[in-house]
Amino acid sequence: GIDGFRLDAVKHIEMSWLTELRARVKQEIPLKSGERFYMVGETFDGDRSVLKKYVNPQTMLDGQFDFPMRAELVKVILARQGSFNDLHNFLNGNDGFYGAGSIMGTFLGNHDIPRSIHFAEDNPLWNDVWVNGKERAWTNQPGAPSSDAAYERLGLGFAALMTLPGVPLIYYGDEVGMAGGGDPDNRRFMQWSGYSSHQTALKTHIAKLTKLRAAHPALRRGQRKQLYINNDVYAYEMKSGADRLVVVLNRSDSQQSISIPPKANGSGQYTDLLGGGTASAAAIDVPARSALI
Repeated sequence: GIDGFRLDAVKHIEMSWLTELRARVKQEIPLKSGERFYMVGETFDGDRSVLKKYVNPQTMLDGQFDFPMRAELVKVILARQGSFNDLHNFLNGNDGFYGAGSIMGTFLGNHDIPRSIHFAEDNPLWNDVWVNGKERAWTNQPGAPSSDAAYERLGLGFAALMTLPGVPLIYYGDEVGMAGGGDPDNRRFMQWSGYSSHQTALKTHIAKLTKLRAAHPALRRGQRKQLYINNDVYAYEMKSGADRLVVVLNRSDSQQSISIPPKANGSGQYTDLLGGGTASAAAIDVPARSALI
């Protein structure tokens, strides 16, 4: 009944061990039609060629945790560095980079870096998205942000994560914006109750996103097409067969109005699956720090 393996610190493992593991998996774990035994590796590195070295679904890994993509999402959306053009250009180069059949693991936070919420604060506690944050791991440990803006930005990051291909990982507690510096402060006990209104709103938002992703193949494995872009707003279509959705991300602190092409059937009316309501393709109002799908 096992579904797969997560392999830690792959770049420190002998390649022959990895290829033997895949061979044994193929030999000893029977799969039904359409099933896949997913093997994902963890290589903390910003060089995509280093990650790719270990990716081959037939002989090694199906994919790795996409640290370079995580860095771009956090930099552009949470920390508001650069522009959405930077993210768009990165995604264009990342699509298909790891080879046919590969499925990367996508994420915003994990146990090697400070908690994601702190990159999303009005004044981020860290500006380097690759920082390990260990200078605040034992002393001067960060607390939870008090305003809603950081939680909304984190929710926007999850909107991007949940509408792009890959296998999303949610590091425990990020769904409620838990605070924490570097390891081990980023491994605090899970907060199970006593959520603030900001935390509850974030958790509800992510729950909606996971349901939409499950319901729409386009969000899991669709082709992305840019519909609108400027420094602070990015609109893209995700399409898989007849399943077609438009995602609009606004990282700015003010409402933005954009226009996108009408639907394939010529209709200019869109329905927002996240918040409800309708919008005209000619004038879509996107609230500050929010997403529309």
